[in-house]
Amino acid sequence: MTQTEFRFDVKEPDISTLNGTVLDVLQRGGWWMPHELINAIQFAHDTLISDSSCTARLRDLRKPQYGAHTIEKRKRENSRAYEYRLMQ
Repeated sequence: MTQTEFRFDVKEPDISTLNGTVLDVLQRGGWWMPHELINAIQFAHDTLISDSSCTARLRDLRKPQYGAHTIEKRKRENSRAYEYRLMQ
């Protein structure tokens, strides 16, 4: 009996994709709330995305096929909202 093998080609997201634009902004450093990422993406790349799309891209960037990036998550001080940062 043979096992099915799964292979993911790990590569950096292309800047022309939403994953790439989110990664580009995260690589600038610091902690980001989703609405802050959205504003930076709109300013830097003239691209509009929703909150849910932004957080989905953060989840994608953790997956092996999108680079297996380490993205930390914490609650912002004196808030119920979360913020994220890329560990480099």
